Amino acid sequence: MNQRERLRTILNLGKPDRLPVWDLEGVAEGTVRQWCLEGLPLGRDVSEYLGLERAEMVPVDTDPIPTFVPRTIGEDAESVTTIDNYGFTVRTLKERAISPKFYYYIQGSVASREDWQRMKRRYEPHDIRRYPKAWSPDLVEHYRTSPRPIGLRLTWGPGRGIKNGHMLGLEKFLQTIYDDPAFVEDIFDFWADFAVELLRPLLEQTTVDFMWIHEDGVAYKNSTLISPATYRKLWFPYVRRVVDFVRGRGVRVVGHYTSGNIAPLIPSYLQTGINLFAPLECAAGLDAVALRRTYGQDVLLMGNVAREALMGDRAAVEKEFYGKVPWLVERGGYVPAPDDMILPDMPLDTVRHYTRLVRDLKVG
Repeated sequence: MNQRERLRTILNLGKPDRLPVWDLEGVAEGTVRQWCLEGLPLGRDVSEYLGLERAEMVPVDTDPIPTFVPRTIGEDAESVTTIDNYGFTVRTLKERAISPKFYYYIQGSVASREDWQRMKRRYEPHDIRRYPKAWSPDLVEHYRTSPRPIGLRLTWGPGRGIKNGHMLGLEKFLQTIYDDPAFVEDIFDFWADFAVELLRPLLEQTTVDFMWIHEDGVAYKNSTLISPATYRKLWFPYVRRVVDFVRGRGVRVVGHYTSGNIAPLIPSYLQTGINLFAPLECAAGLDAVALRRTYGQDVLLMGNVAREALMGDRAAVEKEFYGKVPWLVERGGYVPAPDDMILPDMPLDTVRHYTRLVRDLKVG
């Protein structure tokens, strides 16, 4: 099997020739530098060295066009304050953590309904700049015949979605849910129409293997930012509109991608037609074994290999791996992967051992 056949087989609940060594979150630049000190051959491609497999994502642009002009508006001994391409005011600490730099939003780019009406003009779905530069019959044929899986990623909501409160700022957005839910409905209604019209030319010409609805920030360590009742009232009709459109164009696998504990919302996600979940953050209490026992083969799962185990030694990885991966693989519809980006605190020897465990596990 090639990479595409392998992933398609798993997502169709079949048995592949072997497990993919799936690259879900990527390897940080700082990790590569650290690994060179630990024995990674200089100049060696990390993906090739570890045998990682990943999808080729169709590059669609969901940013505002034109974007805002990124610029620095303030600086002190500890931080730099900037305006980013979404118009958000962002404060970034100068002292580096592991990677990347720590930042937080100070203010959104929409303060009123009038601002939102003006912002809509930056989200014209048919702007040719939103599509791949190589969009052509040749690219369509490449996607059709590629040996790698082809995927799409759609952020739910303008301006990085809920992470910045759909351009309002997170605190203001959460307050607006209660003070002015019609405003939130207008944002989601607009975004659903934007997504459908953006994806229409792509999906009318080629079929992708899966699509992510990316909604990073909708959950935190203990639970979700919103209740299931709020999701059903405000999110559900608009997400369902997009999922129905995508499925009607032949995309059978539609996933929800976020960190945090999304467990309370999974029944609602399933009702929208979403059936794939990742990266299943262990530190937030998500357990792929428990999800499989609860939802059976209604859910497809990716990730859930704890980053904490990869920060340890071979024994820690083996405990994590054998405690869940063989059981999940036997039941189908599961792709093992680390539940976070590969960061410099994960030793090269430990990560290499993990990749060998995945590659050597007997399937079927």
